Amino acid sequence: MSADDAPPVFVARGLTKTYGTGQAQVRALADVDLEIRRGEFVVLLGPSGSGKSTLLNILGGLDVPTSGDLRFADHRLSGAGEAELTRYRREHVGFVFQFYNLIPSLTVHENVALVTDIADKPMSVDDALAWVGLTERRDHFPSQLSGGEQQRVAIARAIVKRPEVLLCDEPTGA
Repeated sequence: MSADDAPPVFVARGLTKTYGTGQAQVRALADVDLEIRRGEFVVLLGPSGSGKSTLLNILGGLDVPTSGDLRFADHRLSGAGEAELTRYRREHVGFVFQFYNLIPSLTVHENVALVTDIADKPMSVDDALAWVGLTERRDHFPSQLSGGEQQRVAIARAIVKRPEVLLCDEPTGA
């Protein structure tokens, strides 16, 4: 079955996200509709401040829309409680954050290993590091790595748990 024939894994209808109130109110998303099918590779393009990170955070269950409906497979994410969103993130989503979110006091290996305790069937940390070409840097700390190497640690951390969805915020920044 091709991606075009597959049922949508994400369905969003009327997603809106507003921050602040009154004169300070900012509408980060306005009535976004989208469908993403299993196997699709989707790129969000737009200028800084156009809502790309906000949309990724909502799709990943890190934030909730102000209004609208969002579903992932058979999970209704809009209106879900924190426990449901935590379970969704743990079981289905891998994140590569814009600023990597590495823990400076942990080695490369330890930063990647962090998520293996919460994953059902993670790959080995060494396999994830090999995928991103960092086997030789496994015992280094983030401060001892270039920006690109830090980004690859973040990618290894995201893929080690074998997520169904990989969300990457500015993945080519470094």
